[in-house]
Amino acid sequence: MSKTINVQITIDAVGVANAYPNPSKDQNNPTGIGHQYGFMVATSNTMSGSGTGDLEFSANVGDTVRFFAVSASNNFEDSVLLYGITRYSGDNVFGPFSSLTFTKNGVSPSGPSVLPAHIGSQQFWFYQSSVTNAGTEGYRIVFALYERDPNGNPTLFGYYQWDPTIQVRG
Repeated sequence: MSKTINVQITIDAVGVANAYPNPSKDQNNPTGIGHQYGFMVATSNTMSGSGTGDLEFSANVGDTVRFFAVSASNNFEDSVLLYGITRYSGDNVFGPFSSLTFTKNGVSPSGPSVLPAHIGSQQFWFYQSSVTNAGTEGYRIVFALYERDPNGNPTLFGYYQWDPTIQVRG
C-alpha cells in the first residue's frame, strides 16, 4: 500500500549567513552548505540521520514524498523558501518534483492563553514527488534565504544547496 512520507527541513539561517556571508545571487548556481546547517526529520521509514543534514530514509515505489522547509525561527525572522529538488547522483528514484500550495483551515493560538485554539484559513506548501523506481539516489535541495531589512521586510540574502540521500526498496 502506498503512503505519504513527510520530510521537515529546518535550516539554521543565522549559521548559514555567518558561514557563507557572500552567497550566490544566481538561483541556477546556489552556494553549497555544510550538512551541519540543515536538519531533517521524516515521518516514517528513517534509516539514519534523523535530525541531521544527512537523513537517509526508505520508501517504496508508488509512495509520495513531501519536503517542507523553514528557518530555525519558523520563518519569523529569517525565512527559507525551498525552490527545487533534483537528482545529482545514483539511481533515478523520483519522478518530477512540483511545488504545491494548499489553503485550508489550520490551528494557531487564540491569544496569550493559547487555548482554545483559533481555527482559520492558512496556506500550506511543499515540494512533492512520487517514488518511481527502486535504488539509491543522491539529490540536491536548493533554497532561497531571506533576511529582514531595517524596516522588517524580507529581502533575498542568497541561494543555497545541499545533498541528502534516499534509498528505495523494490
